[in-house]
Amino acid sequence: MARTASPQESGNLPADVAAIIGRDREVSEAKQLLSRTRLLTLTGVAGVGKTRLALQVGREVKRSFPDGVWSVALSSLHDGSLLAGIVVTALGLRDRSARRSQETLAQFLRDKQALLILDNCEHLVQATATLTASLLDQAPGLRILATSRQRLGLEDEVIMVVPPLDVPAEAERAKDGNAPLHDAVKLFAERARMADSAFRIDEHNQDTIAKLCRRLEGIPLALELAAGWVRVLGTEEIYDRLSDRYRFLTRSLRAAEPTHRTLLAAVDWSFDLCDLREQFLWTRVSVFPAPFDTDAALAVARSGQLTDQEVVDALAGLTDKSILTCHPCDGRSRYSMLETIREYGAAKLAASGEEAYVRRLHRDHYQQVSDAAAEGWFGSEQVAWIQRIGQEWPHIRAALEFCLASDGELEQGLLMASELFEYWISYGAHAELRHWLDRALRKGEASDARTALALAVNAKAALLQGDTATSQHLMDACMDRARASGDQRLRGFVESLAGLSDFLQGDLQQAVTRFRDALGWYAELHPDQIDARERNNIFLTSLWLSMAAAFHQEPDSADLARSCRDMAEAKGARTLLAWGLYTSGLDRLLAAGDAKTANALFLDGLRLQQGTDDRWFPAWDIEAMAWACAAEQRTMRRAAALMGIAHAFRHSIGVTLPGFVPLAQAHDTWKAHLRDKLGEQAFQDTFDRYAELDVDEAFAYVLSYEEPASLEQDKPSTAPSPLTRRELQVAGLIAEGCSNKEIASRLAVSQRTAETHVDHILGKLGFNSRAQISAWYQKEA
Repeated sequence: MARTASPQESGNLPADVAAIIGRDREVSEAKQLLSRTRLLTLTGVAGVGKTRLALQVGREVKRSFPDGVWSVALSSLHDGSLLAGIVVTALGLRDRSARRSQETLAQFLRDKQALLILDNCEHLVQATATLTASLLDQAPGLRILATSRQRLGLEDEVIMVVPPLDVPAEAERAKDGNAPLHDAVKLFAERARMADSAFRIDEHNQDTIAKLCRRLEGIPLALELAAGWVRVLGTEEIYDRLSDRYRFLTRSLRAAEPTHRTLLAAVDWSFDLCDLREQFLWTRVSVFPAPFDTDAALAVARSGQLTDQEVVDALAGLTDKSILTCHPCDGRSRYSMLETIREYGAAKLAASGEEAYVRRLHRDHYQQVSDAAAEGWFGSEQVAWIQRIGQEWPHIRAALEFCLASDGELEQGLLMASELFEYWISYGAHAELRHWLDRALRKGEASDARTALALAVNAKAALLQGDTATSQHLMDACMDRARASGDQRLRGFVESLAGLSDFLQGDLQQAVTRFRDALGWYAELHPDQIDARERNNIFLTSLWLSMAAAFHQEPDSADLARSCRDMAEAKGARTLLAWGLYTSGLDRLLAAGDAKTANALFLDGLRLQQGTDDRWFPAWDIEAMAWACAAEQRTMRRAAALMGIAHAFRHSIGVTLPGFVPLAQAHDTWKAHLRDKLGEQAFQDTFDRYAELDVDEAFAYVLSYEEPASLEQDKPSTAPSPLTRRELQVAGLIAEGCSNKEIASRLAVSQRTAETHVDHILGKLGFNSRAQISAWYQKEA
């Protein structure tokens, strides 16, 4: 939508869990540099705090970027060709078009004033530099803040070296009382109190802490690791043990940078203080490029060395020692580690000779997750699986990379990518799915049956991007492989795709015929031959048939639509039931001319889709709702508004109507009708204003007929409020003394959305504090 950076929220910065310590000067300097340059790169040694500094800068400049501050973590990405796609995903876009992700980004950002934080670029310097240069050239309002151990090498790049924290000088003594004033000491003390609430700096430990901070040279990560041990060791013991390790490493790693030796000393020392179970698990979980759950840790730790309970105990121990961070998520724990800690564990794993074995365990676990997700797509757990797979994408990518890089693993890679195709499509990752399948198919080492399935899935992704020619080529190749293998089970899949191609190109009669033929072929299969993939394709074929029948006004179109709803209801598949309601609505509108019932069905479908993070369905459902409203003479203005909202949703996922001929023709017909009834200018004004709603306002309007205050033209006002109705609600809750968390709960939105509304209010009213908002609201109300 035009004034939001995604259909979700203006930015994705994580909550500020731990306060940043000792970086006031660096934050101020970075903000000043960002005001004068469009590309700022924070460099510095590992563990110096580049990421935390960048995020803090992003939080403090957020109000200067009305289209959002967006953070993209790149540490888990190892294929530079996927970089643009990862940024697209981070911005909340759903690019289902055949365009390259870089083009989608450029188009979306072209008129935006936004800040993009690209974090941990050092292993993708060339790809990051290429993308950055292109985006800055095409989006004049964009600024980029990168963190990297080396510069990107662009002409206009400004470099800011992030220094370690300042430490007490050798000459300072406890009696001077100045040590606690140094940032390194402050950080150590703060993290030590998190490990042991009774910890305090006093005259007995102040000298030792000062020496410890000097020994660790003010590197934040090293200080935090050391501070985590105060619960079991005294500060003198920490210093003595670390000093021994440091002296050893200094002798053995003289070629390394001094600051790198310091950090390595702290990490190596922490590793030595872990027990054998914790050391074992540390190395094993280093294969995870992103947060992981307990089941995943158990999977990679299997080898007979540890029981499941010992793995759980080791997870707790590593969390206590600040090696892992635990994040509660939907009632389960997920664990993460800093990149430096992960790299250390990965080096230990490689030295052990077990890396390939553990990566295979990792792949096997996520293959099991993929198998379960494929089974769960057409069932009552569908939404839960959509959310779960969304969390696991970095691991699935890592597993696919392992399959493509290792001998004898290609079959598994093709299967994993293929069986998750509905999830790829649900998340709008058509281009990435095709990337993996194209890479795998080029290797040409898989069986005909597995290759045939991959070709069929690739054809479907291409078709939904509007790439009809490539899709037809892939379908032909698929059938050749299927015949070679003697496996004709893909015949229904390909016949269904051929029907979809006809439908999207406007050949309704041919589409109906092909869909019916495909369903007839499936009807001949024995029930034992119908697996999760066939069940889903039977539903999709029925859905597409019912849509084509509605547009073609087939005599059984209502029965076909009802059949889709019955199938989805029987399985409890919520998102598929939404599509069943949609196609029933099409039938009532196009075949029966019952606009009122159609509108109710479209609304019911949209309500079912809430919470799934899907923008594909709303783009079409709200469009059809506009047609239904246009058919009712009393709701013309609402129809124009809904068309604007639907257009914004389609824009956000990179889809244009010309590739969907029947839908485009209906759109043009109803649009012309509305222009005739409302008048050219009135239609366009309404369309444009509603296309700029943020997603909360858009859904509030669509689902409850609520008019945002800023758009109510029929209510005269001598002093119109500069705030929308939702923002007025937020201002009222601020006046009641509610926190952002409480506001989110009261309005049933995310906390990040509540924070965004507060920032918008501050910006619109020119205020700097919540107290000013409260006073303004009490006066205006």
